Amino acid sequence: MVYAEPNNTSELTEALQGGGKQLVYLTATWCGPCRQIAPHFTKASDDAANASIKFFKVDIDKCNDHPIVKDVTGVPTFIALHNGTQIDVFSGANLTRLNTLVAKLVAA
Repeated sequence: MVYAEPNNTSELTEALQGGGKQLVYLTATWCGPCRQIAPHFTKASDDAANASIKFFKVDIDKCNDHPIVKDVTGVPTFIALHNGTQIDVFSGANLTRLNTLVAKLVAA
Protein backbone atom coordinates (compact mmCIF):
# COMPACT_ATOMS: atom_id res chain seq x y z
CA MET A 1 0.00 0.00 0.00
CA VAL A 2 1.24 3.42 -0.88
CA TYR A 3 -0.80 5.40 1.65
CA ALA A 4 0.28 6.49 5.12
CA GLU A 5 -1.83 5.82 8.20
CA PRO A 6 -1.15 8.36 10.94
CA ASN A 7 -1.99 6.82 14.33
CA ASN A 8 -2.53 10.01 16.30
CA THR A 9 -2.98 13.75 15.97
CA SER A 10 0.72 14.60 16.09
CA GLU A 11 1.54 12.07 13.35
CA LEU A 12 -1.26 13.51 11.19
CA THR A 13 -0.06 17.07 11.77
CA GLU A 14 3.48 16.10 10.81
CA ALA A 15 2.32 14.20 7.71
CA LEU A 16 0.25 17.09 6.40
CA GLN A 17 3.10 19.58 6.83
CA GLY A 18 4.81 18.01 3.82
CA GLY A 19 2.67 20.00 1.40
CA GLY A 20 2.25 19.06 -2.24
CA LYS A 21 -0.79 17.15 -3.45
CA GLN A 22 -2.51 15.26 -0.66
CA LEU A 23 -5.65 13.15 -0.43
CA VAL A 24 -6.94 12.52 3.09
CA TYR A 25 -9.43 9.69 3.55
CA LEU A 26 -11.24 10.05 6.87
CA THR A 27 -12.67 6.73 7.98
CA ALA A 28 -13.76 4.70 11.00
CA THR A 29 -13.56 0.99 11.74
CA TRP A 30 -17.28 0.87 12.58
CA CYS A 31 -18.35 2.50 9.28
CA GLY A 32 -19.85 0.16 6.66
CA PRO A 33 -19.57 2.59 3.70
CA CYS A 34 -15.94 3.20 4.68
CA ARG A 35 -15.22 -0.52 4.30
CA GLN A 36 -16.93 -0.47 0.87
CA ILE A 37 -14.84 2.36 -0.55
CA ALA A 38 -11.53 1.40 1.15
CA PRO A 39 -10.34 -1.01 -1.60
CA HIS A 40 -10.88 1.70 -4.21
CA PHE A 41 -8.86 4.20 -2.17
CA THR A 42 -6.08 1.60 -1.87
CA LYS A 43 -6.20 0.94 -5.61
CA ALA A 44 -5.93 4.67 -6.36
CA SER A 45 -2.98 5.01 -3.98
CA ASP A 46 -1.22 2.08 -5.69
CA ASP A 47 -1.76 3.41 -9.22
CA ALA A 48 1.48 4.76 -10.72
CA ALA A 49 -0.52 7.44 -12.56
CA ASN A 50 -1.29 8.97 -9.14
CA ALA A 51 2.30 8.98 -7.88
CA SER A 52 2.28 12.78 -7.50
CA ILE A 53 -0.31 12.49 -4.69
CA LYS A 54 0.41 11.64 -1.06
CA PHE A 55 -2.44 9.47 0.24
CA PHE A 56 -3.44 9.38 3.92
CA LYS A 57 -5.95 7.03 5.56
CA VAL A 58 -7.03 8.57 8.86
CA ASP A 59 -9.11 6.84 11.53
CA ILE A 60 -11.22 9.62 13.01
CA ASP A 61 -11.32 7.86 16.37
CA LYS A 62 -7.51 7.91 16.62
CA CYS A 63 -7.10 11.51 15.47
CA ASN A 64 -10.34 13.03 16.76
CA ASP A 65 -8.74 16.18 18.14
CA HIS A 66 -7.01 17.20 14.89
CA PRO A 67 -8.57 20.28 13.22
CA ILE A 68 -9.13 18.46 9.91
CA VAL A 69 -11.13 15.78 11.74
CA LYS A 70 -13.11 18.08 14.05
CA ASP A 71 -15.07 19.61 11.15
CA VAL A 72 -16.15 16.24 9.72
CA THR A 73 -19.85 15.49 9.96
CA GLY A 74 -19.80 12.04 8.37
CA VAL A 75 -17.52 9.29 7.12
CA PRO A 76 -16.12 8.42 4.75
CA THR A 77 -14.92 11.91 3.90
CA PHE A 78 -12.25 12.71 1.33
CA ILE A 79 -10.29 15.96 1.49
CA ALA A 80 -8.03 17.08 -1.35
CA LEU A 81 -5.24 19.48 -0.43
CA HIS A 82 -2.71 21.24 -2.60
CA ASN A 83 0.18 22.89 -0.74
CA GLY A 84 -1.93 23.00 2.42
CA THR A 85 -4.99 24.55 0.81
CA GLN A 86 -8.18 22.55 0.60
CA ILE A 87 -9.26 22.33 -3.03
CA ASP A 88 -12.17 19.91 -2.68
CA VAL A 89 -14.02 17.75 -0.18
CA PHE A 90 -16.87 15.26 -0.25
CA SER A 91 -18.49 12.71 2.02
CA GLY A 92 -19.85 9.32 1.07
CA ALA A 93 -18.73 6.09 -0.54
CA ASN A 94 -19.06 7.41 -4.08
CA LEU A 95 -16.50 5.79 -6.41
CA THR A 96 -17.19 8.20 -9.28
CA ARG A 97 -16.55 11.22 -7.05
CA LEU A 98 -13.41 9.61 -5.63
CA ASN A 99 -12.01 9.00 -9.12
CA THR A 100 -12.90 12.55 -10.16
CA LEU A 101 -11.21 13.94 -7.05
CA VAL A 102 -8.03 11.93 -7.70
CA ALA A 103 -7.97 13.12 -11.34
CA LYS A 104 -8.45 16.71 -10.17
CA LEU A 105 -5.49 16.39 -7.81
CA VAL A 106 -3.27 14.81 -10.44
CA ALA A 107 -4.05 17.74 -12.77
CA ALA A 108 -3.47 20.40 -10.07
